[in-house]
Amino acid sequence: MDGFLTQLLTMLGYQLPELLACVAGIAMLAMWVPAAPGRKLALAGVALMLVTTLLRVAMSVWQAWLINNTADGYASLSGMMSLFGAFGMLLSVVSAVGLVLLVWGACKAMQAARTA
Repeated sequence: MDGFLTQLLTMLGYQLPELLACVAGIAMLAMWVPAAPGRKLALAGVALMLVTTLLRVAMSVWQAWLINNTADGYASLSGMMSLFGAFGMLLSVVSAVGLVLLVWGACKAMQAARTA
């Protein structure tokens, strides 16, 4: 059980900075930014990044649990590790889409400020 807890805390530690940044981004966009062009895009982008971070946390917990509770070594986990890798890549793509939405929203807001 000690190995599981150490592995779990390590995996959560890797996700914590992105999780905190996404929560702070949503808070700043929701409270400090007035309704402006691009605000909804930026909020959607940060929310998408937050969801992917939470899914990565859940995947890390599941992966740590599987590794520490396997009875016959790593042989039975090889297929699952491939699935974890593929799902992690998909989450990276979705997070990148969130970043593009955030930048798109920022660009729209800056263009609107320049023309005003």
